[in-house]
Amino acid sequence: MKNILKNSARLAFVAALALGTASCDDFLDVQPKDARVESNFYKTEADAMEALVSIYDVLQWNTVTGFHPTPMFMDIASDDAYAGGASRTDAPNIIEVDMHNIRTSNPEIQGLWKKHYIGIYRANMLLEKIDGVEASQEFKDRIVAETKFLRAHFYLDLVRTYENVPLVLNTLVNPDQYNQPQATPQAVFNQIAKDLEEAIPNLPASTLRANQGRVTKWAAEALLARAYLFYNGVYDGQLQAGDRTVDAQRALTHLQDIISNSGHTLLDNYADNFKKSGEYSQESVWEIAYSDLNPWYDWGYIQGGEGNMQPQMQGPRVVSPALESYERGWSFATATQALYEAFEENDPRRDATLLIETELNGDLDKGYQHTGYFSQKYTTSKDYKPGAGQPELNWGNNYRSVRYSDVLLMAAELSVITGGDAQQYLDSVRERVDLPSVPATLENIYKERRVELAMEGQRYWDLLRQGVNVAEQKINASSKRGPLYTGDQVDFNVTFKPATNGFFPIPQSEIAISNGLLEQNAGY
Repeated sequence: MKNILKNSARLAFVAALALGTASCDDFLDVQPKDARVESNFYKTEADAMEALVSIYDVLQWNTVTGFHPTPMFMDIASDDAYAGGASRTDAPNIIEVDMHNIRTSNPEIQGLWKKHYIGIYRANMLLEKIDGVEASQEFKDRIVAETKFLRAHFYLDLVRTYENVPLVLNTLVNPDQYNQPQATPQAVFNQIAKDLEEAIPNLPASTLRANQGRVTKWAAEALLARAYLFYNGVYDGQLQAGDRTVDAQRALTHLQDIISNSGHTLLDNYADNFKKSGEYSQESVWEIAYSDLNPWYDWGYIQGGEGNMQPQMQGPRVVSPALESYERGWSFATATQALYEAFEENDPRRDATLLIETELNGDLDKGYQHTGYFSQKYTTSKDYKPGAGQPELNWGNNYRSVRYSDVLLMAAELSVITGGDAQQYLDSVRERVDLPSVPATLENIYKERRVELAMEGQRYWDLLRQGVNVAEQKINASSKRGPLYTGDQVDFNVTFKPATNGFFPIPQSEIAISNGLLEQNAGY
């Protein structure tokens, strides 16, 4: 995917501009600088591929307004990480997420919202135009399947983050269409399930490596199970994918298909998952690709490049990078003492997940909410040091969105729900790291998910689906101070706001331009 999608990204961006994704008023007053416009685009297979790549491209964006890598934001909202950064005035918008005191005008929250709807817009456009492309039906079916997966992906993150969001399934061409009402979470989740069920039959039963990083059948099946588990946990219901009901057994059947037929397995060494050599490994079911192959310099439009801002944001502020295995980072998302203590003492995943300040060779600038613990998974490791461009903007660390261990743990959870054999799945995950078997209860499966998937952006959503009371108890307890902490205790005191049910506010700017059609979420 780095060689195919990345080399196509610049062309896709030009195509996207020509197709009207820009919103600046003055842009509408100038003649297009590219000969390809909507009336003569979407004609060939190459056109369709460029349009598809432009949708994949939005998955990478972490800087639409401010700095908002989704996995990092979710970890900061959870009990696994604080905001961090240089000082308490460095990034107040991110600190608001940590403290669960988010302003409705928070720019980062607005940036997340915009990112997802740009991706949805591009997906809707391609789905509308694909019939006019001169190509085989097999080609069109594959493009449609990938596009529906991507639309489902954007909507799943949106609805889990904001809950009450508009469900837009077509491009809006007239001003009187722009204001769309909020849909029920049920309607959004049902559409996610429908898109994924329709996509699965036409996606390749292939590994990510063999498929050059493009979506596979296995990624869609895993995403559907993830969507079901969140919806069932929060809303205690089943999903309706058109005329097909997606219940616990249906979700489990999809996971068992991955387990039995995909060829995905666990890597022998857990830490290898997050090395450069571990990209698109046999354990990786779905990744979001990043790269330094298109060197980028523009701080004013960071998402124009192909780099991942999360490693730069989470890396330690080392004083002398020459002495270390890490370049100097910005020390956001410092890990909590609660996460450190969640690991069993002999669990090798702790060392693979957390970089401890005592492991560094030289001095460290200690920033805000310094705990002594940093992410080891997405960091400024020299293994990923950019080869060209502005170093901070070109980190190529792929985000491992779904790993095979997650598939096994979801299968264990669904097996408990359906009365199946959950023990085999839980045991497989623990055996990989030489830990003894524990009973396959829901409590133990959630504990295992926390340490297996720590600092990968899943913990907060796992807390919400266990219930607001669980989220409140765990997040409030993360205020516990550790032996390496620096700074006043007040900096680490986090209070979850149960009145919000754990969801972020609808951006006030969106409510304002809707003329009152959009309503603010509870608790804000």
